[in-house]
Parts: sequence; structure tokens; C-alpha cells
Amino acid sequence: MTDSGIRTARRHVSMITVAVALVLVVAACSSAGGGPQTSLSPTLTPSSSAGSSDGPGASPTAAGPGTGVVMTQVWATAELTDVRNGTTFRIADLVASNKVVFIETMAIWCSNCRTQQRDVVKALAGLDPDRVVWIGIDVEASESASDLADYSRSLGFDWPYVIGDQAFLRALAAEFGDQVLSPPATPIAVIGTDGTVTLTEFGHKSVERITELAAAHGA
Repeated sequence: MTDSGIRTARRHVSMITVAVALVLVVAACSSAGGGPQTSLSPTLTPSSSAGSSDGPGASPTAAGPGTGVVMTQVWATAELTDVRNGTTFRIADLVASNKVVFIETMAIWCSNCRTQQRDVVKALAGLDPDRVVWIGIDVEASESASDLADYSRSLGFDWPYVIGDQAFLRALAAEFGDQVLSPPATPIAVIGTDGTVTLTEFGHKSVERITELAAAHGA
């Protein structure tokens, strides 16, 4: 090989050596953190559960006056009339004004209802009347408003009494089941100041149980 050829070969070797060195430098930089990194698992933010007003024990989601609770159930938005004085009201408005509302379905002929309501008198005596409202709903179609008013006054049951119309009673049964329309079972539902609706256990509720329910629902 001539001297010129040797020099050319040496230049080629030098260029290859430089190229290899550059490749090694780039690889080293990549492994040191210059290349793509493996992403960490994302932080999960708990989602706030939106309540529903479609069933017992559920909380409504809409905002409104008073406590910020809006109830949309048919039985809550129906206009009811207190047979004792002709005053009209809605359960939804009572809840929105920050009251715990008890709904008791009953009938004049029901002896269990009278026994239950005697304990209601005792329980209400120990509760703030500005915070708790008890409503008696007569489910017996044959009983009149005047008879119900007389029943209330004669026994000293001093809270609103209503004759439930068919639409209202159907709405109650649709949400709570047919037994809510059976007075001897002493059905009672409670609506808390946050709009939570609770159908209590069937059967007689003691003074202590009524007081406990009132406190648990915001009274």
C-alpha cells in the first residue's frame, strides 16, 4: 500500500472512532435522565356523590332557600290542608325552613294510632316546636275532615292533621311501599333538615325513640 493509501485508511479509522465515541456519549446522556421518563400513577381525587330524592334515605341535590334543600317528590310538593284550621302548607317548604318533619299515616278508627300519638304528645313536649313538625295523614277514605278535626281536639293531639287524597297516598305508597298505608302498623317517616328521608321501623315508637329520631335528623 502506498503512503497516500495508508494515510487515507488512518483517516477513515479516526472518523469511525469519533463516531463511536459520539454514540456512546449520547447513550450515556439518555440513561442519565435526558430521555423520556416513566410517568407516575395519577393522583385520584374522590368524587362527591350526588344524592337523589327518589327514595327513602336519600338526599336531594338541588339548592333552594332556607337550608338549601329542595324536595321534588309528589308527596313533598303537594299542597296539604290542616283540617283543624284550614291552613295550607307543603312538606317541602317546612323542610326548606330548617324543620325536621315527621309524617304519620293513621285513621280515626285505629287504636294503635291513638296509643302512638299519646307518646307523640310526650315526645313533642321535650322538643323545640320551631324545629320539629308532626303531621298526621288520615288514609281512610270514609273519614271526613270535620271528624278528623274533632278527633284531634278531643284527644289533645295538637299538630297538623290532613286528609290524604288519592294522588298523595299513591305517591307515599310508591316511595315507601303499601304498608305505609296500613294505620295499625303505625308507619312514620322522618325528613331531616338536609332532606334525608327515613321510613322508620313499623310498630310503636317510644318517646325515647321519637326524640332520638328527631335529634338524628337535625332537631
